[in-house]
Amino acid sequence: MKNLIIIGARGFGREVFNLALKSSDYQKKFSIKGFLDDKTDALDRFDNYPPIIESAESYKPQKNDLFVCALGNVHDKKYYSKLILEKGGIFFTLVAPKCDIPDSATIGAGCIISTNSIISVDTSIGDFVTVSAHTVIGHDVKIGSWSSIGPMAFLGGFVEVEPEVQVHAKATILPDLKIGQNSTIGAGSVVINNVRPNKTVFGNPAKLIN
Repeated sequence: MKNLIIIGARGFGREVFNLALKSSDYQKKFSIKGFLDDKTDALDRFDNYPPIIESAESYKPQKNDLFVCALGNVHDKKYYSKLILEKGGIFFTLVAPKCDIPDSATIGAGCIISTNSIISVDTSIGDFVTVSAHTVIGHDVKIGSWSSIGPMAFLGGFVEVEPEVQVHAKATILPDLKIGQNSTIGAGSVVINNVRPNKTVFGNPAKLIN
C-alpha cells in the first residue's frame, strides 16, 4: 500500500485530507501519511489530522510515497509540485466520490477532482489541474496543466483553457472561448469573449481589470 502525502496543511489541505478519506482508493491503494508544510503549527487548532512531517523543501520522497498538492494558487502549486517532482516524487490523481466523469474524458497526473463535479464527454484535463466542488465542465473542453477551476464554475462546450489559469468561484465561461495562459477569471464573472494571456477579467460581462 502507498503512503499519500498532502502538500499544504492549510484550509485546502484539510479539505483534500477529507476528500482522500472518502476516496474509494483509501485503505485499498493508499493510507495517509501526513502533510508537508513549512508552517509547523498550521494544524495546532485542529484535531484528528495526521502530522505535518516537515517542509516540502526538506522532505526526501520515500519508496512508497504518493503526493497530492493542496495549494489553491496555481503558481504555488506549480512551484511546490515541481520541487517534489525533481526529487523523484510521484503524484496521484484524487477523484472524489459522486463525480460524473465519462470514459471518454482524459485526466492527467496530480489532479484533484472535487465532490459533485460534472465532466462531460471528450474533455481533456492536463496534469496538476484542480477542479473544485460542484463544477460543470462541458463537452470537448480542454484544460491546460496547472490550472485551477473554482467551485460552482461552468465551462461551456469547446472552451479551451491554457495552462496556469485561475478560474474563481461561480465563474461562467461561454462555449467556444479561449482563455489564455496565466490569466485570471474573477469570482462570479461571465466571460463572453476570449481572454488574452496574462490578463485578469472580472464582472458580468467580464471586463479587463488592472
